[in-house]
Amino acid sequence: MALIEKIFNPLSSFHHKRISRYLSKLDIEKIIDIGAHKGEFLENMLKIEKVNSFYAFEPQKNIFKSLNEKFSDNQKVTLFNYAIDKEISHKKLKINKLSMTSSLAEINEKSLYLKVKNFLTFSKSNFEDEYDVQTNTVDKTFENISLKKALLKIDVEGFEKNVIEGSKIKLKEIPFVLLENQFGNHYKNNNFEDITKLLLKQNFKICKKFVFPTLHYQDVLFKKI
Repeated sequence: MALIEKIFNPLSSFHHKRISRYLSKLDIEKIIDIGAHKGEFLENMLKIEKVNSFYAFEPQKNIFKSLNEKFSDNQKVTLFNYAIDKEISHKKLKINKLSMTSSLAEINEKSLYLKVKNFLTFSKSNFEDEYDVQTNTVDKTFENISLKKALLKIDVEGFEKNVIEGSKIKLKEIPFVLLENQFGNHYKNNNFEDITKLLLKQNFKICKKFVFPTLHYQDVLFKKI
């Protein structure tokens, strides 16, 4: 585990506990965790007793092994070792030394944030490996599952728009979307305003923002009007 990840873990736990307390007041019975990583978000959301189904997606091979070891015995949790996209395909996943920031998105090599991150993680480039992963869509995966009381959480490092575009049918049912908004131009063709417009067209509005303690990103909760 990278040193910076060890530093971030306590802050991440604090951040997710805040989100969990807020979500526990909402009418949610299912949580879809896209970009589950090692289950940092999932672990806190499992404490919400009224949520009876959790669907967690993580395409990284080694990270998924950890996720599977941790949650495979939990009857409430269903795990998927593939990425969510706007299409069913295969794509190159770029693996970062800081594994929580691995991504399918096209990296902005000029990003100051990424240069600082590489310095802190002693990395010579923005990713140390890449390999093909299977992609699917929310619409296809949940084709026969009702999501009328579901929260769709998306944390995919610049690939959020693709996830939304592959969820247009099920977003007609889903009442809540939790979306990560990074402060900085880390990835190409990744504009939070464009993503917000897609959700507004689906009759969502922003109802709450959770700023991470280090102030470099926030999780934005959208609610169906």
